[in-house]
Amino acid sequence: MCPSEVADVEHALWQAYRDDDVQVWGIASEEDHDTLVGYAAELGLTYPILMDTDGSVFERYRVERETFSTAYPHDWVVGTDGLLVYGSNRYEPAELAAAVEHELSR
Repeated sequence: MCPSEVADVEHALWQAYRDDDVQVWGIASEEDHDTLVGYAAELGLTYPILMDTDGSVFERYRVERETFSTAYPHDWVVGTDGLLVYGSNRYEPAELAAAVEHELSR
């Protein structure tokens, strides 16, 4: 996890949209629980961080396209219907916010 990205997600997405019933989750697959708890506390994160120890979340929302890689981190916006509406392995805050706004307007 990139500290600047997760801190930005905390403020620009989670704090900005949580009153609109938007859920933000960090999903970790490589760190152990104690490391994650310490990391979240150090960065002041208040959104939940979930463990994906078997990679099933990554597999469910994998995006197959030429420019997408399996490198971490990944950012996803999942609609209320459970379908992926945005996915990227580059942190694109404007695109993330646009995808959230689009889902909220539906």
